[in-house]
Amino acid sequence: MDFFSKNIVMHATPEQIEAGQAYAEALQRLLPFHFFYEKAGKSLPDFTFLEGEEVPYPYRSLLVHHNDMTPTLAAFHHSKVYLEVHEHESSQEFVMRLVSLHAASSDKPVEYGAIAIQLASFSEEVREEVIAGKKPLGGILGEHSVAHKGSPVAYFSVYADELMADALGQGINEVLYGRCNQLLDESGAVFADIVEILPRSNESENWVGSVTPM
Repeated sequence: MDFFSKNIVMHATPEQIEAGQAYAEALQRLLPFHFFYEKAGKSLPDFTFLEGEEVPYPYRSLLVHHNDMTPTLAAFHHSKVYLEVHEHESSQEFVMRLVSLHAASSDKPVEYGAIAIQLASFSEEVREEVIAGKKPLGGILGEHSVAHKGSPVAYFSVYADELMADALGQGINEVLYGRCNQLLDESGAVFADIVEILPRSNESENWVGSVTPM
């Protein structure tokens, strides 16, 4: 019997098509993060996409805006922020990294995520700093007055897997919050895709709970 008979046609249901489209869209949003998980042979943990108003405080104030995360986190933690690169891929045209950001005052991780950066629009000086991987991209853009704006495309919650828990000092299956963000140049072209995940902030959560009617 010919198991590949042209007379046998498999039809996808509308629900299957919708689920497939949603999955493809999720992978597109999570692209730089997904790249490193696939490279390591690991499955992505479960991400639940949220509207901005569904993100609880204090994470909403840290995520739901159009600003760079580097100065936002520096202000929140009252500390300069430094970069740690866990994995990277690069070429003449792009840099892709799996990274964490840390508060310089305590060395505590304040963000974990991945970034894909297109280098074509940068000056040679900026390009060299980006490739060197010594500073967060937001800090470099600020220091060199590179005009740009953020454009968050999604917010999410995710149960921390081993990689996230280890990088952020969290427990396995801790619910974390983050966003998928893009950076646009003056013409509106995207030059960076970023996935940003925050650790739990117990002190801030307790403060929010104390001033918010339960």
